[in-house]
Amino acid sequence: MEQERVELAYAPTAEDFREAFAAQARHTTAGRLVRVLVWVPAVIAALGGVLKAADGEAGVPDALTAAALVALALLAPRYQVFSAQRRAARRGGEYRAVVDATGVSVTDARGTRVLPWTRVPRSLETERLFVVLNSSGNCLLTLPKRGTSSPDALRALIARHTTPVVRAAGGAACDAADQAAHSK
Repeated sequence: MEQERVELAYAPTAEDFREAFAAQARHTTAGRLVRVLVWVPAVIAALGGVLKAADGEAGVPDALTAAALVALALLAPRYQVFSAQRRAARRGGEYRAVVDATGVSVTDARGTRVLPWTRVPRSLETERLFVVLNSSGNCLLTLPKRGTSSPDALRALIARHTTPVVRAAGGAACDAADQAAHSK
């Protein structure tokens, strides 16, 4: 018989957020767009600086602009994780989540948030997490597998109520594609 309710208890970690944001960046349009919006200006500034240097026209402002944009591109993911972890810490240490036919509810020291499946119709799975996403692919909630004694039941429940995020090319669910890549 399929389980209709799975309970989790966990404290979110920086590694949870790092893994969730990395998976989102690899497997959703929103995540890839953010990556492009951060890296394209950095690459253009660096190439422009190299071309100006080759002509002998590069100056300190050019180098500083390129360095700042490259630093921003490198540090943005770390800041995203830091910011998410800080928000989670402000909400309280231990989280309790209930996943059932109506959606996901998460209780922490500040109260309970309820997300019906209509608000989080997409999901992806990583090695240690389930991530439920809104329709645009923004990461809304991470559910660590360590938080439940029944990750298979959680997987089945999430699969019944969400659509797995698929890769644009290839069409395989990101979890299956990642597992295949790591098993080789």
